[in-house]
Formats: sequence, structure tokens, C-alpha cells
Amino acid sequence: MTTKTRSLPEALHRHLSSHGATASLASYLDQGAELVTAEAITVLRQQQASLHAKITALAESERLRSRIELLASVLAEASADGKEAPPAQREIAFALLYFLKGADRIPDSVPEIGLLDDAMIIQLVLQRQGATIRAYCRRHGIATPAELE
Repeated sequence: MTTKTRSLPEALHRHLSSHGATASLASYLDQGAELVTAEAITVLRQQQASLHAKITALAESERLRSRIELLASVLAEASADGKEAPPAQREIAFALLYFLKGADRIPDSVPEIGLLDDAMIIQLVLQRQGATIRAYCRRHGIATPAELE
């Protein structure tokens, strides 16, 4: 059986590829999350192996790695029924797609600072979706990130 990998919706792909076109990180996240569709979440799920490989490669940043793993777990638990995802899921999916992209506002290949923008997006999503993430942590008996307690 062959599985065809879908591509991201064009508007979302363009937004992920835009560099500095939005005034603030919060606005960029808001606009990106609005563009996340059920199809985009399906594409992200199809790219789980790539996502986990990139997460595993974050040897120098345990904190960032654990935060991204947590967001990936929260999204994985979410319903995959093809319906429009709620805002929390769309924001989490956008953050994971942003991390996976690599060629973003600060390309991940730039030494020392390449993942700074990714970390900022991840942190913003953690703060904004704290209730969802805390509930997930309670359900699974895992530690809640300190900044969410």
C-alpha cells in the first residue's frame, strides 16, 4: 500500500515562508494558526518521523526539546476526525510546523541563534495554551512546565 503525502495548503506554506512581514510574533502566530486546516494537521501527522528526528537532534537544548515533545504529544492526542480543529490545536500545529520547516525567520542552520525564533514561538504557544497543556499533563501524570504552574 502506498501512502501519498499531501502538501500544506498554499496560504499556510506562504505564511510559514514569509520572513518579517508581520509586526509581532504574536500576530504572526495568530495569522498562522488561522491558516491551519484539518488538511495541514494531517500533513503534520504524516511528517511525524521527520518531526521526531528533528526533535531528537536538539541535543544542545533539553528545555526546548522537552517543550516541543510536549506540544507534539498534546497534538497527537487530539482528535483526527477531519473536522476543523479548535484554536489551541491550530496554534500547537502551527508551532510544530514552524519548527519543522527550518528555513524560517532565523534559519535553523545559523549557529548559536538558529532556533531562537522557534523557541520563542514554542514559548508563546505554551503561555497562550497553558490551560490545555496543564490539563494534558494532569491526565497523563506528567510534570507541567514550571512556567505554567
